[in-house]
Amino acid sequence: MKKQVSTEQTDANIKEVIRLLAETPEKLERLSRGLSEEQLHRPLGAGERSFTEVLAHLLHCEAIITESIQLALLKDEPLLAGIHAERDLGKLLRLDLLPFPELSNYFILRRKILLCVLNSLDDKQWSRCVREEEKRRKESVYWRARGQALHELEHLLDLANKLQKSYK
Repeated sequence: MKKQVSTEQTDANIKEVIRLLAETPEKLERLSRGLSEEQLHRPLGAGERSFTEVLAHLLHCEAIITESIQLALLKDEPLLAGIHAERDLGKLLRLDLLPFPELSNYFILRRKILLCVLNSLDDKQWSRCVREEEKRRKESVYWRARGQALHELEHLLDLANKLQKSYK
């Protein structure tokens, strides 16, 4: 998929990142509408995640990204722990075992909080950075938020495609 938001931090790109992040909960709700709890927990294909597992995955990734954004805003170039969204956080939290409505509500609340933070930032704050142990480059708040928005968009498009083939 062609990245539809540039890596360049501009007002227009920031607005687009915020728009994409803000739209994700509604798109998830629309895609899940009419599906039973059993359908939401059933894999979408052989070797594929279920809708619930995709949402849990998005939450694991969002938690890592949101923490990095918060740290970047609170500390000067903090070093992030090498915590992997699935191998570490996913195994610990097991969000995939929760009922879908609870998981969805949790995602919606976390997104509202993240958007409140992002909507309050000025250009300098969007440029604040974090460092990761394995990476040489520093990543800005903009870079991290953009990455999450595009990651979610890819999963939404994939879900829509698989659901159309499976249930609709």
